[in-house]
Amino acid sequence: MAAITGLLALIFSCGLDVFIYLHPVTYRDFVPSPDPLFNYFSFLTSDSRNHNDAADYFKGFEIYYRIYNNSGTAATDRSQINQYNEDNPSLAYNYIINTKSYRRLLTSERTSTPLITGATTNRQVTVRLVPYVDEVPSMYVDTTYLGVPRRNVDDGIYSDAAIFDFEEINDGDSDVSWSSWNDTNNKQLYVQAYVLAYGYDESYKQLYSELFYLGFITLEE
Repeated sequence: MAAITGLLALIFSCGLDVFIYLHPVTYRDFVPSPDPLFNYFSFLTSDSRNHNDAADYFKGFEIYYRIYNNSGTAATDRSQINQYNEDNPSLAYNYIINTKSYRRLLTSERTSTPLITGATTNRQVTVRLVPYVDEVPSMYVDTTYLGVPRRNVDDGIYSDAAIFDFEEINDGDSDVSWSSWNDTNNKQLYVQAYVLAYGYDESYKQLYSELFYLGFITLEE
């Protein structure tokens, strides 16, 4: 696994094979839990290694998510995605998009690609979807505010109404996998997410690292 911890893109240049290697994120501060204190995503970027090894191609990071109303369904998808990511790291992006229908996260301030612009040093990213005490839904890269997270329900077209609110999420939404509730007396939704390094080559072919699992955030009724 360590030997293939990123996407290898092959380019032919002057008869020589040149490999573009994007390093994935490898560190999160904790696994999110329903405990309001830890019910958000927090991870460290891999800017430094990507800047050092692929500065001409590395552009930043993208986060992909999907919403589930059943934790077992989320766990099954997670297991399948993680296994595919381990077996086929260079194809994991296509798998999560085309097979598992994950959607690209948007924010009120960032709808263009990439969501997180690359830098030369690693940075701390926090994504909060639900309020807690004096914290409100927001996304920060270190101390830089990237806006309020927004769902991607219409092929990347931004909508201020597409919020991560329990009452606004419905069966049939393009970013939702709907099945039976775990507990009809205590309904919860689970926002499961992955982060990838992103870039492109001289021909503007998009490049992605392997996936890194961020966990899931719980939304209460």
